[in-house]
This record gives sequence, structure tokens and C-alpha cells, in this order.
Amino acid sequence: MTLIHGFVTENPFYDDENFPRGFSKSGDFTLAEAELLTSIGKRLFMLEQSLCVAENQVEKQFVKMCATQFHGQTKAELLWKKYRKLTQHKPFHSLI
Repeated sequence: MTLIHGFVTENPFYDDENFPRGFSKSGDFTLAEAELLTSIGKRLFMLEQSLCVAENQVEKQFVKMCATQFHGQTKAELLWKKYRKLTQHKPFHSLI
């Protein structure tokens, strides 16, 4: 079991629907953010969706942050908030 920023690593995380060319080529993330999101993004997604159980205090804090919609404090929490903001689709209103 390997930990990165306190999170258990899973398989690499990709979001081909929202970032078909990858996180690093999207222009929305720095190279460091793209690498971190790829390495722990799957775990963050699984924790947010309650598909797995938090195994340490850092993961428990992340789950609490997701449930209460507080602002993130750690680098991983801030990155996940940024990712979620970029992937939430806003309704489109036409003037026609």
C-alpha cells in the first residue's frame, strides 16, 4: 500500500469524457496537479462517491470535506475542488 499526500494509491485516474487529451494537455491544470490527479484521483472519486471506506485520518477529513462542502485545506482537497468545478456542467440558457 503506497500513500501519496496521505491517500492510498489506486490505478491511474483518467477522465476521457471531460479531458480527452489528458489533464496535463487540457490547460486547466499545472503539470504537478495533473500528475497528482492521475495518481490519486481514482481514490478521491471513490471516497467522494462512498465506494470505499476511508483508511486514515487524511481520507476521513477528505470525506468530511466532500459531505459538508467546506473549502479544501490540503493540496489534494483543493485540487479535487478545482477538478469538480471544471467538470460540473452549467445549464445553458439561450436568448432565442
